[in-house]
Amino acid sequence: MMFLIGQGERVVALGEPEQRHCPKCGQLTAFQKQLRYKYGSFDMLFGFAYDKRYQLACLQCNHGWILDARTTERELGRVPIPFHLRYGLCVLAVLAALLGASAMAVNDLL
Repeated sequence: MMFLIGQGERVVALGEPEQRHCPKCGQLTAFQKQLRYKYGSFDMLFGFAYDKRYQLACLQCNHGWILDARTTERELGRVPIPFHLRYGLCVLAVLAALLGASAMAVNDLL
C-alpha cells in the first residue's frame, strides 16, 4: 500500500484587478486581491491549510500589501480554500476514530 504525502502553495485571485500606483514599479499598474496559502496533504484527499494571508499585489512585480483577513472574508462571504484542504485532517481523524471504535467493538464481540 502506498500513501502520497505532499505540500504546496497556492495563490487564488479574488475579484477584478484595480489600477493603483506601484511604488516598486513607479507607475500605474493593475493590482489584484489574492489569497495565498500553503497546504499539506495526506493521500491527496485529507489535507490542511496553513499560513493563510490575503494580499493586494501588483501583477507585474508582485509588490503589495497584506489585507486584514476578517474584513476580506466578510466581503467575500466565504473562504475560497477547497473543503478537502480546510477540513480534510478533521475528516481523517474522525474516520480513524470510527475505524478504531468499530475494531474494538468487533474484538469485544468475538
